[in-house]
Amino acid sequence: MNCQKSNKRAIFIGMKANNTRLFLLFIFMVSLALPSEARRRPLIGVVPGCQGTEYSILRRTYTDAILRSGGIPVIMPYVDTPEEASLLVSKLDGLMFTGGVDLNPSHYGEDVLNETVEIDDRRDAVEMLYASAALARRLPVLAICRGEQMMNVVLGGSLYQDLPTQKPSEIAHRQAVDGNLPSHAILVEKGSLLHRIMGRDTLYVNSFHHQAVKVPSDKVTVMAVAPDGIVEAYESAMKGQWILAVQFHPEMLVRSDDAWLELFKSFIKESR
Repeated sequence: MNCQKSNKRAIFIGMKANNTRLFLLFIFMVSLALPSEARRRPLIGVVPGCQGTEYSILRRTYTDAILRSGGIPVIMPYVDTPEEASLLVSKLDGLMFTGGVDLNPSHYGEDVLNETVEIDDRRDAVEMLYASAALARRLPVLAICRGEQMMNVVLGGSLYQDLPTQKPSEIAHRQAVDGNLPSHAILVEKGSLLHRIMGRDTLYVNSFHHQAVKVPSDKVTVMAVAPDGIVEAYESAMKGQWILAVQFHPEMLVRSDDAWLELFKSFIKESR
């Protein structure tokens, strides 16, 4: 199934799955072209979604946030093998997973619940290859929305397939207001990574999802929930592995509140 439709703030990348060599050549050329000071900035891989079968697609908000926080974003190609994923990840300092359509529930042992579940098996396969490669190298990972859900599944957790059906709530987890603005509160665990970054017990976030973490992996620690109990953020419980995973979209919130840049700056700092 194709990914969600594009918008004016998206980047289209005409890369097919077998362009690993071209990507590595691009990384080499970029490293030569950058001044010495810029070369010391962490290289952050950003895994895009897709548009049909020929193009990758990514909202520019993700790469903008990385640039504003001191990193150099690189949009990752779709790969076919663990070897390709490992080779590409070995050139990076950090990896970001982005928002998009739903994961196939077969990855956590379930059948598709209903017609609201929109899956993209190709994207699932690519992201899971990159996630495994990143974990093998203990690369810092920032996972947003779908990315947060995907990492939980890779680590052995499960998801609600459709919140309105499985866990109805008065909270609108698919907000109607502009994505740059928050729509509900989340409660942050004191002492957690998110609390240390943002310095607040309560944060106000945006929300664009109908799926969510159901059973958290035993390899993560939940650090924020919505008032209805939905997991909004978790961190790694694995020694030596830095993961910051959020259900909301901080890359959009930074457009109305610079405080959210602290989340990206923490990721970039960890990637140095």
